[in-house]
Amino acid sequence: MSRGHRYWLLILVISAISAIQIASREIATQWSLSAIQSQTEQRLLDYIGDARRSLQRFYHLPYLVTNDSQSLDYLKGNLTLQPDIEEQLAKLDKAANTLGWSILSSSGDVLASSSKQYQLPPTDIESIVKQIHKQREGVAVVTKNKGTFAEYFLAAPMYLGLDIAGIVVVQIDLSLLTEQWLTSEEIILAEKPNSHVFLSSSKTYTADWFNDAFDKQQMSEPTTLFDDTRFSIWPLGKTRYLAQSVLLDDLQWELTYLTPISTMENNVAWLSWSIAAACVVVCLLLIIRYQKHQKALSQVRIQKLLVESEKRLNAMINKTHVGILLVNKDGLITDINSMAKRYFNLADSMIGSVDAWQLFDTGNPNSTTLRLLKNLSQHREVAELSSVETFARRSDGSHFPVLFSISQFRWDAHSYYLCTIMDISKRKKAEIALESANRLLQQRVEERSQALEQAQKELIETSKLAALGRMSSAITHELNQPLTGLRTLLSSNQLLIERGETKLAQANLELVNTLIDRMANMTSQLKSFAFQKLEKPEPVSLTLALEEVLRLEQDALKSIDVRVRVAQDVNWVLGEEVRLRQVLGNLIRNAIDALKGRTNPTISINAKRIGDKVTLDVSDNGCGIDPNQLDSIFEPFQTNKKIGEGLGLGLAITANNVRDMRGTIHASLNTESGMTFTLTLDSCTKGR
Repeated sequence: MSRGHRYWLLILVISAISAIQIASREIATQWSLSAIQSQTEQRLLDYIGDARRSLQRFYHLPYLVTNDSQSLDYLKGNLTLQPDIEEQLAKLDKAANTLGWSILSSSGDVLASSSKQYQLPPTDIESIVKQIHKQREGVAVVTKNKGTFAEYFLAAPMYLGLDIAGIVVVQIDLSLLTEQWLTSEEIILAEKPNSHVFLSSSKTYTADWFNDAFDKQQMSEPTTLFDDTRFSIWPLGKTRYLAQSVLLDDLQWELTYLTPISTMENNVAWLSWSIAAACVVVCLLLIIRYQKHQKALSQVRIQKLLVESEKRLNAMINKTHVGILLVNKDGLITDINSMAKRYFNLADSMIGSVDAWQLFDTGNPNSTTLRLLKNLSQHREVAELSSVETFARRSDGSHFPVLFSISQFRWDAHSYYLCTIMDISKRKKAEIALESANRLLQQRVEERSQALEQAQKELIETSKLAALGRMSSAITHELNQPLTGLRTLLSSNQLLIERGETKLAQANLELVNTLIDRMANMTSQLKSFAFQKLEKPEPVSLTLALEEVLRLEQDALKSIDVRVRVAQDVNWVLGEEVRLRQVLGNLIRNAIDALKGRTNPTISINAKRIGDKVTLDVSDNGCGIDPNQLDSIFEPFQTNKKIGEGLGLGLAITANNVRDMRGTIHASLNTESGMTFTLTLDSCTKGR
C-alpha cells in the first residue's frame, strides 16, 4: 500500500472511530437525558401539586374580613371600631401564620393593619388597588424588588351596596414553597410570564441573579430528543442544568425545574471514550495482521516491479530524442540507445568494441571533449561537462555539431559515465541564417542612416538659404533708408559748396556721419554669427561678468531702478567669458529698450543656485510682447522695435551663445507688466 493510501486509510480509520465515539456519546446522552427528563417531569408535577395545596389553604383568608359586619360598620364611618378591627386582624395573622393583614380604602389608603410595624409598600398598594377595581373580585398579586424577597398578596374587595368601599389584603410567606428544596442540587424557579423571576430555591442563584446575569433567550441551549421531546440546557457557572417549564393557568405563574446533568455528561463522556479506545485496539490488531500479510506480498511485488522497471527504463531511453551513451571508467561504450545509434550510424555489433572518444572530432586534438574521453581515468573526479558544443563523427567519417554533456554515477559499486548528445545541426543552420539576416539588416540600417544624414544636411542648407533670404531682405530694408539719406545729403552738399554755404554743408556732413554710424552698428550684429563654435565650456565668474556689464551700461541705467540679488553660493559657471558678457549685455539692453517711456522703470536681477545649476532672472516692468510671439522670440529678425533701431538679431545671438555654453534660456510674461528672461548654466568651482 502506498504512503498516500496509508495516509487516507489512517484518516478513514480516525474518522470512523471519531464517528463511533460521537454516535455513542450522542446515543448515551439522548438515553440519559430521556431518563432524567422523565424523572424530573414527575417530580415537577409532584411539586406543582404541593404548591397548589399550600397556596389554596390561604385563598379564603381575605373573605373572613370582607363579610364581617364589624369591619363593614368600620368602613361606614364608625371609627371607634378601629382598635377592635386591628386586634381582630392581629389574631387572624397569628392564627394563619401569615406576614400581615391590612384594610385599605377603595383608593388605597391604609385604614387598619395587624401591626403598627407592618407597612405595605406604595407600589404594591397601587398594583393591588388597580387589579381589584379592574376585576372587582379577589386577586393574587406577586411583587419582587431587587434585593428583597418576593411578596405574595391575597386581596378581596369589601362592598357597601354595589360599590367597593374597602380592600382586605393578606401577605403570604412564599418561602414555604422552597424550604424543602434548599438542600437539594435541584432548583425551582417561579416567574410571571414574560416577566422577571420572583422566586428561586437556590441560595447561590437567587432570583436577582437570574434577572441580572442570565439571559434565557441567549444563554439557554434548546435540545430535542429522538422522540421530539424538547427542553433546554441552562449553563449556570460550571454546572449545566436540564430545564423544564410549565405554565400554571390558575396562578399565571411559570415554574421552571432545573436538574443538574454534569455528572451524567461526565459518565457519558467516559463511556464514549471507552468505546473509542476499544475501537482503537481492534483497529490496531487488524492493522498488525494486515501488515504481516502485506509484507509477504511485497516481496513478490518488488521482484516483479524490478523486472518491469528495467524494461520500462530501457523503453524510455530508446524512445528519447537525445542520444545516450553509457561509458565505463576505461572510456569504452557499454550501452547506447537507439537515437545515438542513428546519430553515429552504429550497428549493434559495434557496441562494446568502440571507444567513446572515437565518435568525436579527432581532427581537433585541443577539443575539451576529446581530451576528457581519452583520459577518463585521470579526470575521474572532475569528469563533469554540461551542454558543451563540439563536433561528433559518424561511422562514415562525416561530422555534425552536437551539444555534449557527461556526468559520473555509481552502479553496482562501479563507476560509470552517462553521456548525452543532442544533434544541433538545424540550430546551427538557423544561427547562420540569422547572422546573415543581421548583417543584411545592419547594411540597410547604415544605408538608411546615410540617406537620413544627407536629407538632414539638405534641410539645414535649405534653412540656411531661407534665413539668408530673410536676413538679406531685412538688411536691404534697414540699409536702404540711410543710403537714400546719404545720397540726398551728398547731392545737397554739392549745391551748398557751389553756393558757398559751408555751414549748412558742415551740418549735412555731421548727419552723414550719424547715418554711417547707424549702418555700422547694424552690420556689427552680424559678426556674432561668425563666432567659432565653443568646443568645451570653461569656468567663468558670473558675478564679475555681471558687474562689468552693469558698469558699461551705467549711463543708460541712471534713470532706472536696478535691483540686484546674487546668492552667496553663486559665482562660477561653465561657459565662455565673451559669450557670457554678450548674453548678459543683450538681456540688460533689451530690458532698457523695453522701459522707454515707462513710469517708475525697474529692472530686477536675481541669481541663485539650484542643485548643480545656477539660474539668473532678468525681469523688467516694460511693455512686454504679444503672447503669440513668445514661441518665436529667439528666432532671427523677430523685433518689436521701430525701423532703424535694430535688426531683431540680439535675442537670436543670445540663444546661440547660451546653447554653445550648454545652457538654456527661457522667456515669460510677468503677471502685471514686462517680461522675465531666465538663464540657466552649469555650476562649477574655479579649479575645475
